[in-house]
Amino acid sequence: MKVKLIIATVAVTVIVSVGAMAAMIPPFGSKGDVSYAKNLWSKMEAKGLNSTPANLYVGGPPHGKVREVLEGTIDGKRVVVKRNYRGKDITVAKVAANRAKYLKSVTVMQKRKGFDPADADWYWVKYAPNGDVMKNKKGMSLAGKVAKGKPIGCIACHSGAPGGNFVFAQNKGLNAKMVFVK
Repeated sequence: MKVKLIIATVAVTVIVSVGAMAAMIPPFGSKGDVSYAKNLWSKMEAKGLNSTPANLYVGGPPHGKVREVLEGTIDGKRVVVKRNYRGKDITVAKVAANRAKYLKSVTVMQKRKGFDPADADWYWVKYAPNGDVMKNKKGMSLAGKVAKGKPIGCIACHSGAPGGNFVFAQNKGLNAKMVFVK
């Protein structure tokens, strides 16, 4: 009887420990997330999603005062690319004259069936202009289910998009129409 009790206690301890360790693993920034992001950047480069000009428009935080949005498909998966521009006294005209000078980040959403069904299956990543995956203040790579379960961040903000698809409709009055890249 004592042996069965000891075995049961050990089994419960192992299950609880494994569950606790799984709960400690953040939902983003893993080696797999970063590897996927690097591969995605290469495919975006090949497709022209990093070089095709789009309609510049004025926006707000967190993406940048001036931005442009493109959409395309990579490996049959929908991709939304937002280039985010910042700088002192920035204007649409200044960015149009020198996009490279003001580009501060590129934020991307890619639809991946089964990746995150609770949040419409979007994969999220934030790149530096050179394609490196950016990190948050805690040093975590911003790739994967970025800020999942947090009150602020990619998923929390985009969950409020009309239609439940996590993609905000662009403001045509501000020339903010999304450009589709074939």
